[in-house]
Amino acid sequence: MKHTFIIAFFAVMVVTANAQNQVDTTDWNSLYSAAKICIEKTDYFTASRYLEMASNIRKSDTLQRKLAVCYFNRGYYKKCNEICLSVLNPDTLESDLFLLTRSMKKANTDPETQLFYQKLLFNKNILNQTNTINLAQNLIDMDSLDVAMDYLLKYCKIDSTNISINELKARVYLLNGKYNTAMCEYENVIAAGGTSPNNYLGLGFAAKHVKQYQKALDNLIIANALTFDQEPDVLMQLGLVQMKIDSLHYEGTQTLKRAVEVMQPDPDKLKIIYSNLAGYYENKNWRKALDYYLKIKSISNMNAALSYRISTCYKMLKNTTKEAEYLSQFIDLSDDSVALNYARNRIRQIKSDKFMNGE
Repeated sequence: MKHTFIIAFFAVMVVTANAQNQVDTTDWNSLYSAAKICIEKTDYFTASRYLEMASNIRKSDTLQRKLAVCYFNRGYYKKCNEICLSVLNPDTLESDLFLLTRSMKKANTDPETQLFYQKLLFNKNILNQTNTINLAQNLIDMDSLDVAMDYLLKYCKIDSTNISINELKARVYLLNGKYNTAMCEYENVIAAGGTSPNNYLGLGFAAKHVKQYQKALDNLIIANALTFDQEPDVLMQLGLVQMKIDSLHYEGTQTLKRAVEVMQPDPDKLKIIYSNLAGYYENKNWRKALDYYLKIKSISNMNAALSYRISTCYKMLKNTTKEAEYLSQFIDLSDDSVALNYARNRIRQIKSDKFMNGE
């Protein structure tokens, strides 16, 4: 049986080789037919060779369209773009636009150019899901959230049950600060089967912003489990929510520390984490609180609030020299008259105490 299979396999190889040898390289139609067979087998290399030879014999948009498909699948996105643009006309095929938009995305063509053709394709076929998602994502990246939502809602008038589209719609609501609406969208998506970690993260993030901390906690725990305790954004949001629940303060500090362990350096996120950890340790361990405030100082510019918190830590640690140093910085940075009055009086008191002690 094994030998029969091997013989049959080689017989097919011989027939295929003979078929390729029988291609008339002087006849564009023969080359085109052979190329279509290769494309069906995903042999885009041989297909592109046949189509290039055929195109040298006959100028044809049909040949060019097939060649564009081959170039796209072989990663030659610039060549694919050039061909697609050359065959476009007022009555262009939807397939031309679809291939062009996908190729432009792969080639990192400037967003405005991509947007132009994505809109043309959307007007031809709203239900082209991939294009609608790429169009909306492009608009989101350009901070055109309301326009992105307009396109998503137009799609939903025809198909309101598409999970991928509804996930994106929920995200736009979230980015727009419409947290209650985002929560409803994410809940519907999850109920429909969209159980990706990002959806639980989005739901948890939205719930946190409307102070539904238990709901936020429940969903972020699921997101963290689905990402195997390895995703810094999930860990960060989970830790921040735990810090909002009295009985989970300590767990929150451990989760935030875990987030720092697994994240790539990100000053903005680290500042949020360090600030929450410093706040937790105030009145518990002033040395640790100070350490976290100094970490913030090391990755960001000094501001009035930070200089004041550092001075307070030094005060509680009885290091009046450092306390006065940071109070002086606070005076330079703050415009709060009441706080400035306190800072000046406190510096005078420190200097007076040092004088009385002979320092």
